[in-house]
Amino acid sequence: MLKSVYTKEFNSPFSNQSRTALGEELAELQRECTEEDISVIIMVDGWESSGKGLVINNLARELDARSSRVAVFEDYSKEDDYFYTYQFWKHKPAMGDFGIFDRSMYYHLFNQLDLSAEDQQTWIRHIKNLEQTLYDDEIILIKFFLHQTQEEQKRIIDTHQQDPYRNILVSKKDLEQNENYEEYYKHFAELLKKTNFAISPWHIVPSADRIMASKHVMGTSINIINDEIKRIKQTREAEKKYKHPYFKAEKSIEDFDLTSSLNKDEYKRVIDDLQARAGALAFALAKANIPTVMVFEGMDAAGKGGAIKRLIYQMDARLYHINPTSAPSDLEKDHHYLWRFYNNFPRDGHIAIFDRSWYGRVMVERVEGFATEAEWSRAYGEIRNMEEELLDDGMLVMKFFLVISKDEQKRRFEARQINKPYKITDEDWRNREKWDVYVEAIDEMIAKTSTEKAPWTIVSSEDKKHARVKVLETFIQEAERILENN
Repeated sequence: MLKSVYTKEFNSPFSNQSRTALGEELAELQRECTEEDISVIIMVDGWESSGKGLVINNLARELDARSSRVAVFEDYSKEDDYFYTYQFWKHKPAMGDFGIFDRSMYYHLFNQLDLSAEDQQTWIRHIKNLEQTLYDDEIILIKFFLHQTQEEQKRIIDTHQQDPYRNILVSKKDLEQNENYEEYYKHFAELLKKTNFAISPWHIVPSADRIMASKHVMGTSINIINDEIKRIKQTREAEKKYKHPYFKAEKSIEDFDLTSSLNKDEYKRVIDDLQARAGALAFALAKANIPTVMVFEGMDAAGKGGAIKRLIYQMDARLYHINPTSAPSDLEKDHHYLWRFYNNFPRDGHIAIFDRSWYGRVMVERVEGFATEAEWSRAYGEIRNMEEELLDDGMLVMKFFLVISKDEQKRRFEARQINKPYKITDEDWRNREKWDVYVEAIDEMIAKTSTEKAPWTIVSSEDKKHARVKVLETFIQEAERILENN
């Protein structure tokens, strides 16, 4: 892609327009996007010392600062306690806002010449999945790469180094790129080709003339946003008519064997040792820098909270965080449904426990109509992709689904009304009336998201003691497995 760009003389189709006029037109589009709840992300990548700062300043100058933000991406090595796309999810703009990225999630890929072919392929796959998710979620993504010759880069570096204030703009990376220009050139060209996706292509911009480059980025952004607004409006109309294909699971959660149980003596005999072992393994995972995610789903009153309480009983409280998932807040509604979970995944060596999770998208949001059929239908693939990214990052992922019978649920509801009225609501009873519909959603969820590396552990919770022991035993087994293979 870089070979086709002549960097010294670049005549943009927007050359006769002023930057102010282009900025005002972009600001007008921003207002339309805000009204339509359409997010825009403009990524400005490229060579070091290629004029990204000036381009970004021109992009941002006329925008409403209340609904736009410039985010600077750091080298992944500075935040490698988290998974690779962590910085993106941290900086992702809310619905209707503009995000202008100085560099992007590509930064480490571009600058890591010694990255293994396997890691490169893995990260590109995750970025492709991410960009498809953004596209499906009606987020406009525009990718620019500022290109320049070795001579032009050297001239800018020398100019900055001689300036007593701007010399802070020159880093070791600037000098390294310039000294090894041909090697980086080949590396960039290869990556740009591999990540030039149909839904999110790269736009290569010669930046020797900084003003011309700014005009071209602004004008190109205006054209793309106009086209994408039209596409998104058409997509919204089409999705209103979408019907999810009928799915019949081979196995139903209602057929699961619920007869397993433990008496009090059996429970007392094993619980202390299991909890002690779980506490020790939490330290072992921390020492090995292995992050852990545990998901707890299940029928209402199945005992998720009790199972979690017994699981962490002897764990150091500094090593884990429990994330109770309820209805999304207004802030969370302004983002993709996975955003609030991505921002709560653990750093290396820590444990994140989700009491309900992203699977609400294909259960309660599906059943109650909080998500459209098109939205929850594509969520199965989005969830698999997300969990694959966590696994590729070396994370231990465990998913528990606690099952009880309809009769047992009724008994527990009635007991709660007498003994723990704060734990039962009218909504619980309303959801119970939709038992069959929820079972249908659960069956499809398990069938489509139980993968080889992230399987569901189905736990009979008709007897709470059995369920608590089963969760502890599974955690111990999986923690020992990943530590042995680490």
